[in-house]
Amino acid sequence: MALTANDPNVINVKALGAKGDGSTDDSLAFQNAIAAAESAARRNVAPGSDSNQLGTVTIYVPAGSYVIKSAEAMIRSSYTTRTLGLQIVGAGAGMTQILFQPKTPGSYLMYNKDAWLFLHLADLTFDSNNSKNGLMRSYSTGGAQKYSVERCLFTGSWNYAFYLEGNNTNSEFTFYDCTWVGSYNKMFYVPASGSDQFVNYNFISCNFEVSQGDFLSLEKGGCVSVYGGSFIHTSGGGTFFRLLGNTHAYGTERFLCVGARIEHRSSTSVLVECEWANGSVTFLNVDASSSIPARSSTSIAAIFRSGNVPLPIIKFDNCRLLGAHQYQYYVNSWNELSNIRYENCTFEQHADPSTFISFTAADGNGNKGGQPVIHFTNCRGTNGHTNLWDCSYGYGTSLLTTLSLRTASIKSVNGKFPYKNNTSIGCTLPINAIITGVKLYWPTKVATSQSKTWTFTLRTSESSPTVLASVSGSNKTSLADGFLKEVSTFLVCDNINKRSLILECNAAVDQTIDGCLCLIEYLA
Repeated sequence: MALTANDPNVINVKALGAKGDGSTDDSLAFQNAIAAAESAARRNVAPGSDSNQLGTVTIYVPAGSYVIKSAEAMIRSSYTTRTLGLQIVGAGAGMTQILFQPKTPGSYLMYNKDAWLFLHLADLTFDSNNSKNGLMRSYSTGGAQKYSVERCLFTGSWNYAFYLEGNNTNSEFTFYDCTWVGSYNKMFYVPASGSDQFVNYNFISCNFEVSQGDFLSLEKGGCVSVYGGSFIHTSGGGTFFRLLGNTHAYGTERFLCVGARIEHRSSTSVLVECEWANGSVTFLNVDASSSIPARSSTSIAAIFRSGNVPLPIIKFDNCRLLGAHQYQYYVNSWNELSNIRYENCTFEQHADPSTFISFTAADGNGNKGGQPVIHFTNCRGTNGHTNLWDCSYGYGTSLLTTLSLRTASIKSVNGKFPYKNNTSIGCTLPINAIITGVKLYWPTKVATSQSKTWTFTLRTSESSPTVLASVSGSNKTSLADGFLKEVSTFLVCDNINKRSLILECNAAVDQTIDGCLCLIEYLA
């Protein structure tokens, strides 16, 4: 792919003198390549077009290892003409390797200063030899945007891979099938001096397997979608997704992570830290279970901080989670209602929400009425066959919330009531559940006559049990007649013994049948 009269739109860096031998400094060849791309830009002749120029060049980097010791050798800040279209492509990740070894650590390999739009990087490996180095610095006041990066590998030690600054755009970034290994400070960073106009970042089938570092750190708002891939801290810490700041423009607070695999191999690895006041943060079908052997159940895996402002809508759905999730509140957090839900999730290290959820007064002064209420639906933890999670956790201190009336049904392992060979079964209601009613039902004309005195009782596990419902009969009242026992009550289950319930029978019950019901109504 040499630059020839027959193929003027492709620049081959080897045709410009690059060696790609892993030792020669090839900076000049890359500088000449980008200079040629700048010079080849042409006027947009489309009717009604703006003043932006059109790029005409693809820079091709054949297989090899190219040492670059000069800053901004691939894209340079001296070019400030807005131009649509630049492609820099290699022979394939691993095949084409860019070894960035600047003479002055802390430099950037590429600096797009409000010039290039529709920038495409593909099939390249980028490596840095110093943790102060940066890959791409992108400054925009309305120009730099529309980046696509696909099938690229990033290795070595970096400060920032992508550093975005300015006051407008730096939007529409898409990464497809990219991999980051090594060590990073922040892979993708928007500082607080950036703009809420930096939005729409998409990561598709990407893998971040690093010793330490943040994957995404937004100190301004953004609309982020992460689809698939793996996110792994192999030894050190960091936060995969930082969503910081609580004052952002409308339409700039949306985060979605779908189908990702998470590995927290160290206690300082965090899934998400969020300070957003509005918008939505959603995790769907995310699996973090592989790190259970390496991680304490008390290690914080997620942090949501309400700095006297509302929290975003937060939802985890169909996820396998580990560690603890911390919700921080402040003295005036009570001013706003929360909307936080965990649905269809499995909590691999916890028996109930009290050990999974951590409430913290971040200012040391928080009113407990500002603790958010966390809603759990169709979730399970350890002892999942007996412990129920469905509840609105934290309702007891929240300033205002709504509770749902739920009904639990319990049976023995054979799907029936207990009898003499297995005289008791049990379940544990969610923490702080309030039992409001019980129904015990045995259908008529199903069982054979019972000649002995029989008893069924639903009770708590306290040392002096609270009997919630009891029904009995003798040879004058056979089980064949069936029964329906309905009890209204109001029992606040404020300890584990009250919410651990036992349905039992006496040894006289010598048969069991289909169709029996023990229904426990509770608020939680």
